[in-house]
Amino acid sequence: MWSPGYLGFMSSNHNGMLRMYEIMGNGGANTMRRTVVGGGPGGGGPGEAAGPPGGRGGNMTSREWYRPLPPYRNVEWSMRNNTNYSETGVLSALELTASFSKTVLENFYDKSRNSIESGKTEAPFGYVLPAGQPDMTRVAFIVNTLRLQGIEVGRATAEVKLKEGAYPAGSLIVKRNQPYGRLAKILLEKQNFPDPSLTTYDDTAWTMGLMSHAQVFEISDKAILDVPVQPVDTLTIAGSLKGNGPITAILHNGANSLVTLRYRLKDLKFEAIEQPFKAGDTQLPAGSLLVASSPRVKSEIEKLGLEAVTLAQAPDVPKHLLDLPRLAVFSTWGSTQDVGWVRYALDHFEVNYDLIYKEQINKGSLRARYDVILIPNQGRGGGKALVFDVEYRGKPYAYTKSPEFPSLGAYGESDDITGGMGLSGVAEIDKFVTQGGVLITLGGSSFFPAEFGIARTVDAAHTGPQFYAPGPIVEAEILKPTHPIFYGYSQKVVPVRWANGPLLRVAAEDRKYILMQFPGADKSVLSGLMKGVPETRNRPAVLDVPVGQGRVVLFATNPAYRWQNLGEFNMLANSILNFNDYPKPTAPPPAATTATAGQ
Repeated sequence: MWSPGYLGFMSSNHNGMLRMYEIMGNGGANTMRRTVVGGGPGGGGPGEAAGPPGGRGGNMTSREWYRPLPPYRNVEWSMRNNTNYSETGVLSALELTASFSKTVLENFYDKSRNSIESGKTEAPFGYVLPAGQPDMTRVAFIVNTLRLQGIEVGRATAEVKLKEGAYPAGSLIVKRNQPYGRLAKILLEKQNFPDPSLTTYDDTAWTMGLMSHAQVFEISDKAILDVPVQPVDTLTIAGSLKGNGPITAILHNGANSLVTLRYRLKDLKFEAIEQPFKAGDTQLPAGSLLVASSPRVKSEIEKLGLEAVTLAQAPDVPKHLLDLPRLAVFSTWGSTQDVGWVRYALDHFEVNYDLIYKEQINKGSLRARYDVILIPNQGRGGGKALVFDVEYRGKPYAYTKSPEFPSLGAYGESDDITGGMGLSGVAEIDKFVTQGGVLITLGGSSFFPAEFGIARTVDAAHTGPQFYAPGPIVEAEILKPTHPIFYGYSQKVVPVRWANGPLLRVAAEDRKYILMQFPGADKSVLSGLMKGVPETRNRPAVLDVPVGQGRVVLFATNPAYRWQNLGEFNMLANSILNFNDYPKPTAPPPAATTATAGQ
């Protein structure tokens, strides 16, 4: 099973041709003798092409359907080999297309026609994204992603009545009898793996409705093909503001653009209500924002697709000021991919931050400069990889802008990228937290505060050898629904992507720090492949641990993964916006015995 997220599948999923290869790289620019032992094509250090076991080819010297000519176990290899193979592959593909252009075009036509015909005869026949969902901006994200892929989407002109149920006029309809109908199915269906012995190359789940926390209904009623619709080019959600009172209340319904509103209007005073409140016929959820009414506020609400009402006076409920933190995002020098995805999300939602490296950490005085330090998922194998980062090999490795390399250093510079922050950096981060700062760690980075004693009451373990979970979507149970991190979440059980983070654990007396946990039952795997599910049972998914005057928030999940799981990103946005208003920990209620997280 191959994830459609790979660029090469842009071709095959659009009825074109694809042959995908990844070519082994090298540990340096020189030629060296490589021992091919397994794992991913990128390999490990000099002399050993080793990567994580499982899912990425296993034993790379074995002959497989996708590897008909495996490499020798020992081979002389250089980056020139890599470049030559890449160039030969591209030139061969271009020559094939030029030589057999008519066949290529006819195959594209036949595949498109076959997709249309299968959409007429094979269930599911379509998908419905109902109008009137609490946060339509995430529905728009799905629809516009489908449109970007060339998938036809229509808006129902009247109420839709199907065997699966009734859906209001204005609902978004995706019919399968179209050239890219199969791609629509790939992106919207749940990924099922009937053979648990399978291993995969990358993610096993990407169901867009689950990832976005939006309702997407699969339709097996063929009548959906005859539903009258108006074609949708781009779905734009216009916000609304009702009333003309002096105070504007913006509903927190999970829209990620709420954080954008706060940063765009950073010079205004905002408050967040801590309990639900009813204003007329409008229910304001906890976390809803209060601000003085003005044409500027109204304009931004409408642009960002938010819902708001005006009030004659502020509600008599607990509330707190919504201050903007001085935010830093920490990156190692050797593992920047997931950091980049977090930065992309923060940039998109207009969240201001400083990108910092080991150099800034070891300067000290972190608390004087920052309120929140966010450490995205990075490093492999635990906290040591994050702390010690690129191994020192006899000489410094500089990464600086120079006349010879003018493009380097655009986002950060170092005279020596090796060595990591080291134990001195750990001490500085520990000092930052104890002095009142908030440390937020995502995914695999949550090994770090547990293993290096910053969150001293938390243990972090690796999964066992029988555990296998390449990115499934699983249920997570919110134990502290009133915590600000969960503003905008109306369900107690929500879908999250398993991020291959640590198995976190706290002592019984410290379970009050658990905000969300994994039920860890086979039925809690909503999409994708997961073996060894019981290892995750009642393991914390999010922890909020007081340390000194500060807090450590550990996500075993990764709420900013590859610009896909926008339903989870709101947890991170809430963590940032409410950084200095986390409540005092209290004992959680008993865990639910039955829970479901629908798509």
